Amino acid sequence: MLAAVIEQVTASYKVDADRLYVAGISAGGAMAVILGVTYPDLIAAVGVVAGLEYRAASGMSEGLAAMKRGGPDPERQGLAAFEAMSQGLGARPRHRAPVIVFQGDADRYVNPVNASQIISQWARTNQCLNGHSKPGIVAQAPTRGSVPGGRSFERYAYHDGAGHLLMEKWMVEGMCHAWPGSPVAADYADPKGPNASQEMWRFFCETAGDSVAESPDRATLWARLRHLLPGAH
Repeated sequence: MLAAVIEQVTASYKVDADRLYVAGISAGGAMAVILGVTYPDLIAAVGVVAGLEYRAASGMSEGLAAMKRGGPDPERQGLAAFEAMSQGLGARPRHRAPVIVFQGDADRYVNPVNASQIISQWARTNQCLNGHSKPGIVAQAPTRGSVPGGRSFERYAYHDGAGHLLMEKWMVEGMCHAWPGSPVAADYADPKGPNASQEMWRFFCETAGDSVAESPDRATLWARLRHLLPGAH
């Protein structure tokens, strides 16, 4: 259904087919991962907040277990994701799948280990997409930061063998199950955290390798749209 919505919008409006992104929180974060895997011909990059790796579960009990303890081996799931991408890759070949992940370290619903599993799963998937080229994905030393009057965080960046940004993981200290950087405080929305909407857009633009982020028209549009994201699931 979501892929059909994307296709209808792209058929009805002037849309850059190379700049379609998906993001979500919690179950929506898991769905974002699934969409990135099953529709690589549509989705250019994925944003996840408090989500799960690809096929971390196939039922309710497995889902609850993954939320508490993490999912299956990310190496195996990374290979499974690459295999599942085969049909979409036939329609539109690609060699990289950028992913950005946010996770609160005090999340009572989704164990923070899932954030690392998402990164590990996509690292393996990206190695397959790139033909197992050497050198592989390089993890940079984490950088620490904080929101004025808000929460501290650690940002982990991962680059491909050519030195291009490929993945990011943001661990937010003291944050529970919420979208960080919401303009208002609400259930599943934490204004004290780093602005996930803004950082996702920056990441998507940077990994696309163009200067769309500097376009006034698109920047204005995003400023309006990003305030809708914190309440979405």
